[in-house]
Parts: sequence; structure tokens; C-alpha cells
Amino acid sequence: MSANRLFLVCSHHPNLEDALCLADRAGNDVQYILTSLRRADDWFAKHAKCGRGCDHYQLAFHHPMDHDIPKPADPVPAAVRMEIAKAGM
Repeated sequence: MSANRLFLVCSHHPNLEDALCLADRAGNDVQYILTSLRRADDWFAKHAKCGRGCDHYQLAFHHPMDHDIPKPADPVPAAVRMEIAKAGM
């Protein structure tokens, strides 16, 4: 399973199965692997007439951005844990 995927979504067809997977990231600190240009060209041809002009596309992530990167600990509980560790409890 990938760490995250970047999609291009047509606002008239917002379902995941209709989105174009632009890039796939395997894990932390790994560059995104881009999709083929042929798939992108086919997807744009399919959705070109869905809306007026070309501004009916949006970027979307499969998971929230940075969902797999550990968040820093809350400083107060971290300080308490440090004091407990220093006291040898």
C-alpha cells in the first residue's frame, strides 16, 4: 500500500474511480512516482467537455497530507516524561 497518492479530480465526477492518479509515494522521504502521459492524455480527453472551460479540475490526496509522518509530542507531557526519566522512576 502506498503512503499517499496524488489525484486529479474532475469536479463533475468526484468519485475515486473517476480520478486520475497523478503520482504515487511509497513511503516517507520517497519521491512521487508519476503516471504515464498517455493515461493523463486519455483522462483529459474523457473529461474535457464536463464543464465550461478548463477550470473544473482539482488536486486531491488519497489520505490527508503528511498523515504518515509522526507528529511532534506535546511539550508539557514530554517535559513530564523527561523529569520522570531523569528521576529514575
